[in-house]
Amino acid sequence: MRSIPATCSPPIPTSNRHGTAMTTPVSLTSTKMNLGLRQTENWIDDVLLPRANALGRLHFCACLPYPLLPLGVRRFEKTGLTTGAQNVWCEAGAVTGEVSAGLLAEIGCTHVMVGHAERRRLFAEDDRLVARKARAASAAGLTPVICVGEQERAGRTETVTQVRRQASTALRDLPAGAAAVVLYEPAWAIGSAQTAEPHQAAAVLSALQQETPDHVNPTLLYGGAVTAGTYSSLRRLAPWDGVALGRAAQDAAMLDDVLGELLEPARP
Repeated sequence: MRSIPATCSPPIPTSNRHGTAMTTPVSLTSTKMNLGLRQTENWIDDVLLPRANALGRLHFCACLPYPLLPLGVRRFEKTGLTTGAQNVWCEAGAVTGEVSAGLLAEIGCTHVMVGHAERRRLFAEDDRLVARKARAASAAGLTPVICVGEQERAGRTETVTQVRRQASTALRDLPAGAAAVVLYEPAWAIGSAQTAEPHQAAAVLSALQQETPDHVNPTLLYGGAVTAGTYSSLRRLAPWDGVALGRAAQDAAMLDDVLGELLEPARP
């Protein structure tokens, strides 16, 4: 198990457009619908809060189901950890069952995921709807986490083309200087034990850097079967700004190993 460095880092600069990773990586996780109320309380109290200093240095955000968002906001107060939602609707009004970006901001959320592969597949969400959600989130003061990635394994050219389209559609109408995260997460890697091949992930990152409009500078994350070693492996070929965690965020030992890797001082 890796040890977690104790020294604090300065605020994270954004530098994606120049092809260099952030000084300290960034991380987030989504619990999907895998944890109930008590399980979420236990996870926050037993796994996250004892590691709040290290997680805070990663600007860690936990994306929770709607009913559990107030719990996350309360538990994370003054810890440096933040709470995000897993979905949002484009505007407030008579849309039964949906939740507006304004309401998410009002209860204390800082981030919201848009365009996750499961929503694209199960609810037929297309690039235009994802872009509307991203704009609504940004207008409400939230940071949209724009999910991109191929549904099935594909060649490098096909993957890059698809990811560029998804990202550019969502980013181009955001306000100038808007905060945003682009999360590349191949759908086939979600819940599996296989990450994207490093060379393909590097090609995707390069494409995302080229596709980013001049008026925004998003944080670029990789997600999909992330464990200890994933970030280091990908970083050798491409300067990703950080990773999104799945199972590794819920297992204390796995999380310690990943944190030790992410916070390890850069080697020459």
